Amino acid sequence: MDFQGATIGPHSKTYPAAASSSGMPSADAGRTPPADPDRYGYVLSEQEQSHAHNKKFEAAADFQGPVKKRTCTDPLFLLLLLGAWAAMTWIGRKAMLGGHVEVLTHGYDWEGNVCQGATPVFMPINIKTMGICLAECPKTFDPAVVYCIGNVAATEDNILNGYCLPQYPTKEVMNRCYITNSTALEIFNMAKAYKNDLDVTILSEFYRDVFNARAYIFGIGFGAALVLGFIWTWILRTPCLIHVAVWMVNFLVWGFLGALGSLMYMWSNDWKSDVPQTHTDREVWAAKGLGIFFLILCVLWLCMLVFLRKRINLAIGLVKEAARVVISMPLMVLYPFLQAAGFLIFLVPWSFYSINVASMGHFESRTFEGLSLDPSAADGPPIIVQRFQYGAGSIDYAWYMLFVLLWTAQFIIAVGQITLALAVSTWYFTREKRDIGSGTLCSAMSVTGCYHLGTAAFGSLVIAVVEFVRSVIAWIQKKAKRSEYKAAQYLLCCCQCCLWCLENVLKFVNKNAYIQTAINGTSFCSSGKKAFFLIARNILRIGAVSLVSEFVIIIGKVFISVCAGGISYYSMTFLLEDKIHSPVGPTILVVILAWFTADMFCQIFSMTVSTLLQAFIADEEMFGPEERYACPELAAYIEENGGARDIGGGRRSSLSAGHGHDGGNEEGRSGGRGKHRQEVDIVAKVAV
Repeated sequence: MDFQGATIGPHSKTYPAAASSSGMPSADAGRTPPADPDRYGYVLSEQEQSHAHNKKFEAAADFQGPVKKRTCTDPLFLLLLLGAWAAMTWIGRKAMLGGHVEVLTHGYDWEGNVCQGATPVFMPINIKTMGICLAECPKTFDPAVVYCIGNVAATEDNILNGYCLPQYPTKEVMNRCYITNSTALEIFNMAKAYKNDLDVTILSEFYRDVFNARAYIFGIGFGAALVLGFIWTWILRTPCLIHVAVWMVNFLVWGFLGALGSLMYMWSNDWKSDVPQTHTDREVWAAKGLGIFFLILCVLWLCMLVFLRKRINLAIGLVKEAARVVISMPLMVLYPFLQAAGFLIFLVPWSFYSINVASMGHFESRTFEGLSLDPSAADGPPIIVQRFQYGAGSIDYAWYMLFVLLWTAQFIIAVGQITLALAVSTWYFTREKRDIGSGTLCSAMSVTGCYHLGTAAFGSLVIAVVEFVRSVIAWIQKKAKRSEYKAAQYLLCCCQCCLWCLENVLKFVNKNAYIQTAINGTSFCSSGKKAFFLIARNILRIGAVSLVSEFVIIIGKVFISVCAGGISYYSMTFLLEDKIHSPVGPTILVVILAWFTADMFCQIFSMTVSTLLQAFIADEEMFGPEERYACPELAAYIEENGGARDIGGGRRSSLSAGHGHDGGNEEGRSGGRGKHRQEVDIVAKVAV
């Protein structure tokens, strides 16, 4: 059933109707008390406290978890997304009729003739990608054979000016001939980074090893990584092990910051006293400043560990609970592959349309007068060459295609987040956990597809707009690098950083809004408001959970990748000894593939932890200790770490459907506030 007056804040409650001297209820009866920084680390204003979405969770009499009776949320934005796809199809159809795909796929010579038929490969002559069409790419060096454009004479001056090119060994890649001789590359400035010949032997051995070990690479990099992911999940459920791992990482970070700061400070003193001085004053002050900065971070980190220790322990309990969820619904780890399949299905028409859009344009005649690479070379004759010019309309279409791609990618991610949140919240609010299985995930997929695609389209649109603006700024930055206006480059860089921060904040808020949508069945804006107050009123809890879950994710990725790499190395060493030259190359690919597989697995874990946190807050708000849905182990964490304590330290009574008032008294509240007031200021400062 729905959370009536769904709220924010695990400890938000209603004052009991205290009687006045006349025997009538006081004016404060029923109002929400001001937030205490000792519990939240953030004080809401009076306007925020009276906001419609800043009310406690209340359970209906027949409450059975996430709302069952739902309506379609934000259907307008789903129609907008469908319209965007329809417009993409129209643009693709127009590009198919007016594009020249063969220009992109085969190339064209200096006269504008597409390389196909008897001469299907393109041979570049200079760095302007002007060239000729040949029947096949040359394989050997022959200085007697010289290729030229414009029917000019094959002289040394014309070679230096980019009109001609002697025959060098090349390699065909996508109907184009790429020179593999370093001398030619250096002379014609076509690849300045290459100074030596390509080591074909090493590359050939690497490709051969990858081909022969392909079954091991994909089997271990993907299959074994998934198994290791489940093993890691079982490890998280081991008593005390997750505590040791998380606190060990916390203290390692603290020690690293302290050691780095001390070393930087000592280095600065040593550099200053060196005779003769080998470092500039700027380097000395920079080292000292960095040392002081890291030492300050070290102190702040220790303060955070001291004042957030209970919340970190509570977050560890949620992490262990998340491990139970993943074990109960094992198909959750395969859900990203369903998302990837959906994205690939979208990429098929999108790629086809984009290629056609990129080929929209026409040929224009231009005058080529040489590259003047060597000042001593005589000027070459001016010749007329054909260059393919992209139309203004095709550039606009390309930007639109990019926007649709960003929107669709974020839409698929949003659908996955809502689905996982719905499945996890259903698991939490089920008494008999044995009744939950992978079928719950399938049911969540059905509900999301029927009712909440519009919300996913709305939230993904917000992220896509920010990403699109960042893409435009990145394009402008690329153009600005060619100019000498450093101020403009710095300004664009600052804009890019601000938008990156905004994008990550919006993704964080969106994820929490999707969880509210999954639980309450509300629209994106309503869910976003609830998520905002949830974050604001529980900033320390959410911060602790984010910190702990991030540690668990990092440790999990390293564990899965290293174990997969070790299994791969020793397996290929003993089982493929006669078939591969070295197991190092394939093992590196296994580690990379295992890392991405672990990242996929851990992102599911992160979403599970976030959903459990909000479900726990609702559970704590609606029910007393005896009525909660939390398992006994998590309930113990709640009791030990202050999860169910009243604002003033008193214990809250059960919140039944018809009784939403607190059973505590005002005297207990005031006593609790006085007891913790000194700690309040410190915690609030640390939170900020």
